[in-house]
Amino acid sequence: MTHIFREGNACADWLAKKGCQISVVEEFGEPELPLVLHGLVRLDKLGLPYIRSA
Repeated sequence: MTHIFREGNACADWLAKKGCQISVVEEFGEPELPLVLHGLVRLDKLGLPYIRSA
């Protein structure tokens, strides 16, 4: 197992934050991804970096 900074996997970081904010289980497939997550997936597919804002 290796460590990766959250900047290295923006999708997992977003999902972890989302999971901490909800009280019920949510499921969604690719067609109904939240807009922010859809953008993060697109950046990842294109091999582009995600630049976090403070």
